[in-house]
Amino acid sequence: MTSPEHLDELLEDLGLQVAATFTAVCGGDEDAVIRAFGGDPADARPVRLEDLRELDDDGDYILVSRSGATVVAVESNNFQGSREEVLRPLSRLGRTASAFWNVNAVAQLSLAEDGLLQSVLDMVVPEDPYGARPDAWEPLLKGLTLGVGGTWGSGLAAVERATGARFDQAWVRGPHRCVRITEVPRYVLGQGLVDSPLLEREPFVSYVSDLGPALMGRMRRHALELAVAHADLCAHPLAVSALAMDDTTAAERDRTRHELDAAGTLALSRSHTLLADEPEEFTPEWERPSHLLFRQAIVFGILATCVAEHRPGTKACFPDIMSSLVSAMTGDGERVREFWMVDRLHDAARRAG
Repeated sequence: MTSPEHLDELLEDLGLQVAATFTAVCGGDEDAVIRAFGGDPADARPVRLEDLRELDDDGDYILVSRSGATVVAVESNNFQGSREEVLRPLSRLGRTASAFWNVNAVAQLSLAEDGLLQSVLDMVVPEDPYGARPDAWEPLLKGLTLGVGGTWGSGLAAVERATGARFDQAWVRGPHRCVRITEVPRYVLGQGLVDSPLLEREPFVSYVSDLGPALMGRMRRHALELAVAHADLCAHPLAVSALAMDDTTAAERDRTRHELDAAGTLALSRSHTLLADEPEEFTPEWERPSHLLFRQAIVFGILATCVAEHRPGTKACFPDIMSSLVSAMTGDGERVREFWMVDRLHDAARRAG
């Protein structure tokens, strides 16, 4: 295995230390790998690895090569090799691993096999992997540092261990085929959701049967109601008022919005006060006493946004609050699983338009 330190130097030399994805497929066929990324093997042309980043402004590309029996695809400032829609088909060709990072320190290490994501983890906060076998990465990470003090080189070292690839100078100097790719369409529902029992009951049956933009307002309200419940605010007068804005005057809505803003500020302040007295290590993080107040602060703020943008007579027309709600839906349990199902279907409904 190449050391993480040498791999960090390699990334620096190639100009890929800021944003890149390395994907490796055990025993795969190069042309099949190219197709799985949304490229056409007939369009492949030779390009040096160190020139990949120069192609960023001219579309999305991968450089495909071999390291021993392993096929390697490298992306500069792109992340297709981190996506389920690419990884799962690749893993039918052979065990597949990828490491992705970007300028915002969003970083993911993925392991896929037999058509399934086996284990996916955040390289910055690696404590909560998910997949068919969440602990599948564990034996491959011994001696490597992820999280605090870790580098992207550790992620590449893990990919080497998982697939037998070697990101050494012989590989760098070897032949690389450059192919322009187009984004592989997203799954409507991915692994872990497509077989969910939630799809057997309302309102999900109705969502799936007529999936399209017309349902987005209804889905947003559904998601908001889940967040209100998750923050233990169902009986709070301000939350009740905010969810019943259609029968109020403009002056009442304005007053409610200001009260929601104030309630959010107070909840956030109380959360910070509690957090200061809590132990640094708390597992799981979302069960901290301060975290409920933090969720409440987020939900109050989102409710204020909804009230501010409300138009009488448009009960279903909530603003796009889905990404904002994510921070309020931490933890696990049936309510959280229901939210993520709504979130994915909302995204699919948007794309259907």
